[in-house]
Amino acid sequence: MQTRVWVRLAFAAAAFSMIAAPAALAEADCKDPVKAEGKPAKYRDLGAYPNSLFAWRAAVKDKYGQQYNSWRYAKDRDVDCEQDDGQWVCVRNAKPCKDVLHTLLDGASAATSKLKCQDESLTSYGARKKTEDAAVEEAEYGWMIDTRKKYGKEWSEWQNAAHADIDCHKVGSNIQCIAVGTPCMPK
Repeated sequence: MQTRVWVRLAFAAAAFSMIAAPAALAEADCKDPVKAEGKPAKYRDLGAYPNSLFAWRAAVKDKYGQQYNSWRYAKDRDVDCEQDDGQWVCVRNAKPCKDVLHTLLDGASAATSKLKCQDESLTSYGARKKTEDAAVEEAEYGWMIDTRKKYGKEWSEWQNAAHADIDCHKVGSNIQCIAVGTPCMPK
């Protein structure tokens, strides 16, 4: 229970810092751009697009470490998708930046060291929604359902997920998000 409070306080501090200290965020800890191509897929939105997210996150993790692999905090983000011979391929290019939680906690080791985590992250899509906030909520909810099915209720709290990231993109007139995170629970 104490770990959950610690993680929530860290998120609250991150949110407050975005409101109270925009100048500090402007000086984000960013690295040189990383470009990564995802695996080809038959479908752009449900195949090639998320494949490029996974490829970019893996490339950033290998080059700079996991605290930089959040697409949401990257600068100068670009995703280019093309279809060739019935297969879609998306390429992502962005400057990876240390995410807010790692920046505030200088590695977030204090919060995550008190969590027991699974070895692999899970990925879930949310339903397409009219607003980004609603789409983010759907993606988080989908991740919690998928995690509960695979590992049980105690693992399914999005607030406890390590290395969590959400990527949203326009699909038709709606927005759809992908939630990625490693399921964790307090030790």
